Amino acid sequence: MKEVVFDYEEFKQKVDLAKPLHHYGCKRRIDKYGAVVKLETWIEGVSKAGHIIAFYMEKYAEAYGDESKNMYHQFAEKYAKPLGSTEGMWKP
Repeated sequence: MKEVVFDYEEFKQKVDLAKPLHHYGCKRRIDKYGAVVKLETWIEGVSKAGHIIAFYMEKYAEAYGDESKNMYHQFAEKYAKPLGSTEGMWKP
C-alpha cells in the first residue's frame, strides 16, 4: 500500500525519518501553446506503520519565466533536503 498526503506537516508526523527518503519532480506543459507548466513533486519514504508514504505537491507557473526554471530546486531546498531526502524514488 502507498499512502499519499497533501499536507507537509502530516507527512513529517507519519514518516519514519530513520529510514531513507527520496524526492523527485516532473514538469509538464499543460496548455495548448506551452506557456504554462505544472510541476508535480514528491517526497517518499517508509511510514512508521511500515508502508510507503508520499508527500505530493503541485505548482503552476509560466513556462518561460524564472519561476519555472527554479521551481524544483526551491521545492527540494524547502521541503526535501531538511528531512535528509536524496533524489530518487521508491518502486514496488
